[in-house]
Amino acid sequence: MALPTTPTNPSPFPARPFTIALSGCASAGKSTTTHLLHAVLRPTFTLQQDDFNKAFADLPVRPNGHLDADAVDSTDIPRFKAAVRHAQRTGRLPPGFSSWQDPTHVAAERAVAVGRVPAAQLAAAAAALDAARRGRDVALIEGWLLFQDAEIRGMADVKLFLRTAKAAARERRMTRPGYGDPHTTDFWRTEAYFEECVWENYVRNSAGWFVGGDVEGEPDGERCRREGLAMRPRLDMGVEETFEWAVGVICRALEAEDARGSV
Repeated sequence: MALPTTPTNPSPFPARPFTIALSGCASAGKSTTTHLLHAVLRPTFTLQQDDFNKAFADLPVRPNGHLDADAVDSTDIPRFKAAVRHAQRTGRLPPGFSSWQDPTHVAAERAVAVGRVPAAQLAAAAAALDAARRGRDVALIEGWLLFQDAEIRGMADVKLFLRTAKAAARERRMTRPGYGDPHTTDFWRTEAYFEECVWENYVRNSAGWFVGGDVEGEPDGERCRREGLAMRPRLDMGVEETFEWAVGVICRALEAEDARGSV
């Protein structure tokens, strides 16, 4: 990832980049939305929770003996937070940081995501964001189950929660290449893993953001407002609509910050 060697933030904005966090259930569309925002925002840095997963030997073990790579403690959260703080402070990723993801594969995924949105919509989003940010650096952080951590919430200027329906998340996951094969020996690629780990972890850690703890029901609007969390307006909006919603939330937050700074 190319990073600037000198700060680009003009006065009166603070040196720390305006940080946008995306979270929600696995297979809710977070990566696609992050790729699209990366394309139009040109962020100073992007950090993904996946790059801070613990080694297999250190993953939590379910009562049935299976490793759980989707539990909150499957991630080295202290290292993730330290990396975000370092990047916010310096505009650079931490020394020695290395993503496990193949850059060629990431570029290909980003191209696929960009291809799912009309060019005119992308151009309009880029123009709107450029006008709202007024030269300020921005950054992206993305991962599942980020917002149960108060410190991570405090690191983000915009918090986008992509809620999803269980059936839709299961379908998206099981139609990925290599997933859903009844003969696979990789448990995390099976429907049973989705049920026992992915969805169960999502419900356990996200229920507090919803009325009555129903993650497929109504968001708890009062808590969301209090914590500054923007919940996707409907379950499983399409890619274009989700992108439009995210851009709108970010633009309004940038404009509100600009207005506060001018008072």
